Amino acid sequence: MAIFRAETKSMSRGQGHNLAAAISYRAGIKLTDNNKLNPDARSYDYTKKTDVVHSQIMLPNQLREQLEARGIELDFQSIADLVEIGETTKRGKMKNSARLAREWVLCGVPELSRAENIELFEQFAQQQSEEQGVLSMVFVHDPTAGDDMANIKAAAKHKDMAAPDPRNIHAHILLLTRKLDVSKDNKLSLGGKSDSEVSNDERTRPVVPKELIGEVDPKTKERIQKGRGLCSNSEWLKNTRKQWADILNERLAQKGVQPVTHKSYKDLGLTFKPTQHLGKDASILERMGIQTEIGIHNESVSRYNHNQIRLAADRLAFKAEPRIDDSKRWIDSINSGDVRAQHRIERSKRQLDSGKQDVERAVAAGTETSRVAEKNSRYAEWAIKRTGQIDQIISGSEQPATNITEQERQVDSLIAKHTRTTASISPSPFDDNARRARAIKLAEEQERFDTAATSYDRRTKYYSGRIENVNKQLRHIRLGYAQKLLDRHKEDNRLRPGWRESSDDYPNKYDYRQSDLLDAFAEKFTLNKASGEDHRDYIRRLSDTFDSPFFTENKPIMDLLRDPKAERDQYDAIKIHYDTFIKNLDEQRKTIDDKKKYALGDVGQVSRMTAESVSAPSYINALDNYINNEATADQNKALAIEHRADTINRTCQQFKHGMIGLSSIREADKRQRHSEALQQSLDSFTTSYGKELSKDEQKAINVGLSATKQPVQSNTMRFRR
Repeated sequence: MAIFRAETKSMSRGQGHNLAAAISYRAGIKLTDNNKLNPDARSYDYTKKTDVVHSQIMLPNQLREQLEARGIELDFQSIADLVEIGETTKRGKMKNSARLAREWVLCGVPELSRAENIELFEQFAQQQSEEQGVLSMVFVHDPTAGDDMANIKAAAKHKDMAAPDPRNIHAHILLLTRKLDVSKDNKLSLGGKSDSEVSNDERTRPVVPKELIGEVDPKTKERIQKGRGLCSNSEWLKNTRKQWADILNERLAQKGVQPVTHKSYKDLGLTFKPTQHLGKDASILERMGIQTEIGIHNESVSRYNHNQIRLAADRLAFKAEPRIDDSKRWIDSINSGDVRAQHRIERSKRQLDSGKQDVERAVAAGTETSRVAEKNSRYAEWAIKRTGQIDQIISGSEQPATNITEQERQVDSLIAKHTRTTASISPSPFDDNARRARAIKLAEEQERFDTAATSYDRRTKYYSGRIENVNKQLRHIRLGYAQKLLDRHKEDNRLRPGWRESSDDYPNKYDYRQSDLLDAFAEKFTLNKASGEDHRDYIRRLSDTFDSPFFTENKPIMDLLRDPKAERDQYDAIKIHYDTFIKNLDEQRKTIDDKKKYALGDVGQVSRMTAESVSAPSYINALDNYINNEATADQNKALAIEHRADTINRTCQQFKHGMIGLSSIREADKRQRHSEALQQSLDSFTTSYGKELSKDEQKAINVGLSATKQPVQSNTMRFRR
């Protein structure tokens, strides 16, 4: 039967933990603590641990893309060094209270294969990495793979070791407590804390703009503190445990296995007591036949829970017996009621026939016709009405009578399942006690409804106030971004042209590229102040524009306004791939151009422009392949498209000056080689890109052709001979 286990704890130096030791043990490898500030630094060797069947490093998608773009690879030793060496104080001393990692211990499911359990463990770890933006590590232990370390301990004590529980496949998942930052020189460092590691106060406080932190709140008269607007730590732990239960249950449902729950016995309304986890040391001792305090405690808890189950079963059986008797009496009453109803119908029919005969006799005799007819007519109508009621009664009685077998089956089902429910008997409409009971029940339901409605109104009012406050905060935040856009031209916010300012010196200023992006953004959405526009109308227009959908649809620009340095670092990290590609492509082209100049008979600038004209089509074709590659980032595609347009324009100018320069070549053979090379490359260039040329680019080529006194054909621009 599948069980649920999801425990977490924090690894900190204050509790004597060391990340190198923790990874070494869980991965079954040898690692060294290279922290020179740690006087107890040493190597840890757990290569004899044979129950480790899987070890994996998991990265959030954004961090993985950054590392892949920069060619950075991580292993367990580098991760241990990064944390142990990086967790220092501002003065460069060892931080003795540092939290190094958070561990989750998850229990696998014996109904699944080892590969399926590993897949679920990695799914949970990847989910946590994405939510918190941190690196995680997955270590899966399976006792069926071996337990050499435990056997060695048993042999040292001359004890026989019982086989481990083959169902005890489990995972140790370590998540770093800090995010990783990548510098321009491809160095990793520890960044800010993840959401799970901040204090409960900071987690639950609402998010406020940076410029408001430290200011005095006019309502509370207290200084505004930084917050993350998250749920409390306890709620986060419950939600995380539920995430693991949901992952398990999705796969268990496919296998037809009973689902698990993350809820405690208390939440489920059970009186059971939980057992304690044995742990590796106590487990080894128990397998040696040595009793431990935890093992004794768990045995007593198991006996208590077993007794609770037996008592619950006895109570259900005791309560079921009178319900069985009630059901049998109900079935008997149906049978007897059927007979009584039939007699009442026959008696009513006889009374009806007698009334009709009295009417007929009174009419025939002509005596007291009106009186007798009226009396007997009323009697007849009453009898007919009564007969209809009796028909309804018997029809209602016949249906239960025909379902006696089904009722018996339901009673048997109630006994088998020990449930609290039983067949309900419809009360008689002529029973005063039943009517009073229904009236009392209706009053109770009305009272419950009124109580629920009052509670709903109270909650609605409370949450409406909360929602209104949140909307005010969001509006304040959006207006803060609008103000940042307005202030982008101030000297303190952007690099000043002509002042030789650099983003390295002023990382929090918008660089020239970012300034152009913001200007284009403001121009696109007409966010600049119009000539003659009233300032108050202008601010109101901005406020209406910066609503939630606008904020969401333009998130990249909002991220740029919020933190230009982070946007720049992300842009540079992606741009490295483009820079490397262009650098390699230019080097390849230079090699080809040098060989071509030598073949033409190098005569200076004319040879250089001719050689570059010859290599231009293949160069542009390489750019097209880079642009059309699905793996190329959109940012790099835009850069490549811009560079492609510059290359085409430059090539047109090279054709122009190359053709004009032909007349300066004195040697006839060299002039002929240059002319033929220009002609062939021009044919290839205009065939591929002639339709893309602008008027100025077309004009540049025509100027070159006119210098050679050769007219241009319509589309291909070939030389005429």
